[in-house]
Amino acid sequence: MATLSVVVLGAGVSGLATALALGRAGHRVTLVERDEVTAGEALDAIGWRRQGIPHFHQAHAFTARGRRELRAAFPDVYEALLDAGAHEIDLRPKLRGPLRTEDEELQILGVRRAVIEWALRRAVLREPGITVRSGVQVVGLEATRGDVPVVTGALAADGPIAADLVVDAMGRRSPVPDWITALGGRRMTESSSDCGVIYYTRYYRVRAGASLPDGPWVPTPRADLGYGLFSTFPGDNDTFAGLIAIPPGDQELKVLRRAPAFDAATATMPALHSWTNADTSEPITDVLPMGSLQNTLRSFVDGRPSAIGLISIGDALFHTDPVFALGLSFGLVEARELAAAIEAHGRDLEAVALAFDAAVRPPMVERFANATAVDGLRLRAWQGEPLDVAHRDGGAYPLFAFAAGNAAALVDGDVFRTMIRRNYFLDPLSVLDDDIAMQERIERIFVDLRSTPRPRPGPSRDELIEVMRTALAAIDG
Repeated sequence: MATLSVVVLGAGVSGLATALALGRAGHRVTLVERDEVTAGEALDAIGWRRQGIPHFHQAHAFTARGRRELRAAFPDVYEALLDAGAHEIDLRPKLRGPLRTEDEELQILGVRRAVIEWALRRAVLREPGITVRSGVQVVGLEATRGDVPVVTGALAADGPIAADLVVDAMGRRSPVPDWITALGGRRMTESSSDCGVIYYTRYYRVRAGASLPDGPWVPTPRADLGYGLFSTFPGDNDTFAGLIAIPPGDQELKVLRRAPAFDAATATMPALHSWTNADTSEPITDVLPMGSLQNTLRSFVDGRPSAIGLISIGDALFHTDPVFALGLSFGLVEARELAAAIEAHGRDLEAVALAFDAAVRPPMVERFANATAVDGLRLRAWQGEPLDVAHRDGGAYPLFAFAAGNAAALVDGDVFRTMIRRNYFLDPLSVLDDDIAMQERIERIFVDLRSTPRPRPGPSRDELIEVMRTALAAIDG
């Protein structure tokens, strides 16, 4: 196998995973990161400042696909996470009916993003084939100019770094597309859509002696309120995130950014409050807002790569609404696929780029289209437009699959298995989208479920606004 010198730009999860995969495959890897790259103890990571990752401290979900990829590619990293306080959340007890061997995959990992990065950093720093240059700003590419530039390295603030291959893992704000056009190359194509949502998140720690109750949800408390939603994300070491999402144009609900309003809001949502109430848990962060979110799909290949010797990965290539929890899993998939493409094509860097793109693009294209469709329909519903989510042919199929499918999963084992594998990226979307019989089954179950009166998951919008106003008035006088 040809041994390459590789420069990986950015030490987020995707950059770390790629550096680790290529280093362990025998390549000479230099990982460049503008923040300091240290490891220390696992919980030190919670206090890290990551200037280039604004969502670093936000809620993340390590889905079943991510768990599968990590156990296969980096089992030592997986064990380090478990030793550091991450925990497996087995979804099989929610599955009605007999289990199958493959159902072992129906587990997710409760862990915070910072701790995932810690475990990957620790492995990278111990790998002899990887050189880490931290506190270094990358300002451009070393390359020959032309309509298809040939990249020969990266240009750091303190000088050039030569390489056979440069991997762009600098996230959704990556300057690499601009650098390519500045070299005379074709601009990377890009499709983008607004997620139409603002997330307000607060982290909690379960009190000593308390435990989080289970209930009729998968995997944790969550529901659509009709004008927004709430959800929860398990973390490591008895922590979890509570989250409330609203449309960005709803100014009155933006008081959720204030802790008294957020706490008053969670108390009106019984499933969420079963976890966030003061007897069960205590908040350990302020409210963390996250908005201006986009679904974005870029392509560095259009017949030929935009540049030879350059690969974009992670959020620099593809990112979606965080509610779909795809980013961590895709980062691990991309690391594996890039290592495989190099193993297959060696120093033919154009072939490497084409093989990598062929492997990762189909799932990206379908997940981007689905995220765009669901986000758009959800926002229309939150703004009061009546949509038929109960029928597969009601004009809102992506939201039908999201809402009706998840509801029906709780009462039907086959639907559960299909939806979990689809939602958590174990199977392609076609596992449901091409199965008319399963769609009809979900439709029948959902119609039956809706015929039975159920308590509302939370207050009306006006009721919630009044509750939050009262809470803030008590504080502000």
